Amino acid sequence: MTAEAIIERDVIVPAVTDASRTPFSWSAAIAGTLAAMAVAFIIMALGSGIGLSFASPYGSGPSATSLTVAAAVWLVMAQTMGFATGGYLAGRLRSPAYDWVIGETTFRDAAQGFIVWALGAVAMAAFVGLIGYLAASAATQAAAGAATGVGVAAHNEPASTPAAATDYFVDLLFRPGPAPTTASTPRPSDTVGLAAAGAQPGLNAETRAEVTRILVRSIGQGRLDDNDRGYLAQVVSARTGLPPDEAQRRVAEVETKAREAVKEAADKTAKAGAYFSFWTFMSLLFGATAATLGGILGGQLRDAEGRLA
Repeated sequence: MTAEAIIERDVIVPAVTDASRTPFSWSAAIAGTLAAMAVAFIIMALGSGIGLSFASPYGSGPSATSLTVAAAVWLVMAQTMGFATGGYLAGRLRSPAYDWVIGETTFRDAAQGFIVWALGAVAMAAFVGLIGYLAASAATQAAAGAATGVGVAAHNEPASTPAAATDYFVDLLFRPGPAPTTASTPRPSDTVGLAAAGAQPGLNAETRAEVTRILVRSIGQGRLDDNDRGYLAQVVSARTGLPPDEAQRRVAEVETKAREAVKEAADKTAKAGAYFSFWTFMSLLFGATAATLGGILGGQLRDAEGRLA
């Protein structure tokens, strides 16, 4: 003998004219998304004002690390409050008249709030992608400007140009050492060598541009070729009056400093990218949870007021 279990569920059969209606409301979802982004923007603007009031270029205020952590936490709070508001409005504005199946109202209110978060996340991703594209274009132009440092050197552009960092190491190569004060008390030779003050001839634009290209290529390759190292030592010795061994030492030290500067910049960029990814994930996670719970809350209050009416 087989036992049959019959599960009964209350099902509302829609009328023929209402069969094309859907329980999901795009207008409510879009309105909730706009509200969420507006609220989040207001809160982030307030946080920016508070952060700038505490920041100080003289080191008397909070450290950069403290401000960064506070800004990240504030971003999570702004996303949470914004999407909670958007999800609540979307759930409150959605009509449950076409849910058909009793008991699905809560789920569909939650889905309405979640879609608000999804639309907001897509909009923010598009905005961040646009900013990233513009930043990548600027970085490409900066790299091209640094690699072709001829124009920068020839026209004596200010230090804010893309090749300013490379120009510093070129200046370091051809920097003359201090002259001894007296013949009886000579100054000890430092690690980059000494040259008599005023003995350095002028460095023309062509030579400076050539040295800049060599340094940029060595930074890109991670090492300086032996031929380039020997040539730079000759140029440094001729321009500064340093002995060949001192010129070789200066070239090696400048190469090391340039490599360390690039490595430090790359490490900072990697850490900043990791922090940005982590806090973006946290803000999106809290925003999705807040939007879903907001949609449920909005639907419950909507139905409660409907029953009281």
